[in-house]
Formats: sequence, C-alpha cells, structure tokens
Amino acid sequence: MGADRSDVALIASVSAAAGLVVAQLASERSAGSNVVIGEREYSSNHFPWRMLVHHGYEVRQVPFRNGGLEPDDIAAHVDGGTQLVAVSGVQTATGHRTDIPSVGRIARAVGALLFVDGAQLVGAASVAGDLPWIDVLAASDHKFLLNAGRGIGYCYLSPRAQDRLTPVNAGWKAGAEPLASFFGPSMELSTTASRFDNSISWLAAVGDEAALSVFDTFGPEAVYRRNAELSDVLRSALADAGWVPRDLPPPNRSTIVSVPLGDRDAVEILARLREQRIVAAARDGNLRLSLHFYNDEDDVSRIAATLKKL
Repeated sequence: MGADRSDVALIASVSAAAGLVVAQLASERSAGSNVVIGEREYSSNHFPWRMLVHHGYEVRQVPFRNGGLEPDDIAAHVDGGTQLVAVSGVQTATGHRTDIPSVGRIARAVGALLFVDGAQLVGAASVAGDLPWIDVLAASDHKFLLNAGRGIGYCYLSPRAQDRLTPVNAGWKAGAEPLASFFGPSMELSTTASRFDNSISWLAAVGDEAALSVFDTFGPEAVYRRNAELSDVLRSALADAGWVPRDLPPPNRSTIVSVPLGDRDAVEILARLREQRIVAAARDGNLRLSLHFYNDEDDVSRIAATLKKL
C-alpha cells in the first residue's frame, strides 16, 4: 500500500471495511445526503452502500464507460450532499484501472470521503500516487497479495477518516494494549488505525507472513514493473491471435486483461483453456485473464496459441 503501519487496520474483507463506513454514515444523515457508486461494481463495493437507503440516503449509481468509472461521469453525479464516493481501484471483470487522483479531487471538492476497493490493485501495481487522495483503501489478502488461505484484509484509513469514523467493531485487538484489553469496564483504545482492527484468522496470518515475504525478496517495484511488462505482452499476443482485448488507454490498464466474448461460448472456451492448464474466467461478458510476476512469456504464448485455435 505504501502507507505507514499506524494508518492500516486488519480487517476480515473489503465488505467489512465498507460496513464500518456504512455504520458511520448511517448515523450522520441529513437532508440531501447521498452516496455515489458504480452501477456494475463488484458486490463487496456495491451491496453495503445500497443498505444506506434504509437510513434515508439516496444511492446514486454511475453507469460504466470504457469498462469502468470515468471521472467526468462521477462529477456529474456528486453535489453538496454527497457523503461518499466508492470506486474499485481496478475493475475485476474488465481490468479498467480507475483514475483515482481525479476522482479524489472530485470527492474532496464536495467534502465527500473516497472509498477504494483495492482487491485487484494492491500487490499488482503501485498505489503510492493514489494514496494521498484516498480516505479508505481496503484490500483482501487472497488476490495479488498471494495468500490462498484467505481470511485477512488490510485497510488504510487516512487521518481524516480515522478522526471521523467510530470503531464500532472494537474488540480486544482494538485496545492500546490488546492483551490487557480482555475485560471492561475500562476501555482504552489504540490511538492508531489498529483501533479499527477486527479479530483475524490466525491460519491466514501464517499464510500472509509467507506470501508477503515474496514482495520483500524481489521488492514491490520490481514486481509492479514485471506485471506491467507482462500485461503489455499479453495484450499484443491476444490481438495477434485475433482476440482483441478491451481498448483501454494506457493509464487505465492493469494486470487484468479482458476480451469481450460477444456470442462466443464461454463454457467451451474455459474448458479448452483448462485442457492446456490455463486458468481463466468469464466475468460480465468478458474472457478475463489475470497475470502476476510468477507468469512468463511462455505462459502468454500458450494462451495465445490455444485461443487462436478456437
């Protein structure tokens, strides 16, 4: 994330982080309160905000364009009553990377918080340039952070988000001294973002220790450079094979490369790919391919050769 550890909380999932924010917003509603979200967002960054209608909020849904949310479309939906804008750093179905600094400026201009689902971004590409514009960035460990065990997420909270939010899920881990925070009546919470910690899966923690050490070994920036290089190679190979990927501008590209399926048979395509030990997915009308630094050019050639025969 590129954040200071004092600004990061341990959470169970992206939706758990969203729920923390929903709880706060529900208590702060006033006339004209609204939140702005993506119409085709992944459910973890969509369903929690929809719950705010039960607290009198208007939930404004922005249609996708170019496979994701564009800043000018978001700008057309915010106003002085907007309390929050929620986006994905990278769209899981299309690979569209959001222009977070531009969206952040739009949110700041109306005093809204910016929530970013970083599940498909953190660990895959640098977020250093985005972080100053983000209030809450939540990422799960089982995507590009490499832990197959699942069960832990990481949540960056900006100083203003920490000041505004109440740790409604506070338990013993939220204490200034967790091992001295098992019982009431005293309640001395941490002064850092750890007061927003949830109890976590210990098995997942063991997995994270091993998985995250890979980034220490190679260095995050080396991983990000390799990912960008491989995604460019894949885009070119797919186009040469007649499977033209979504035409995203370079700043909106990510390690997820998707090809609109049209009337192609997704079930057959995925089966043929599995025969060649290629794992892919059909998501929202797209063939979704996702690379990480452990892939190589031979993998890309195998994908292209298999698809060219279909």
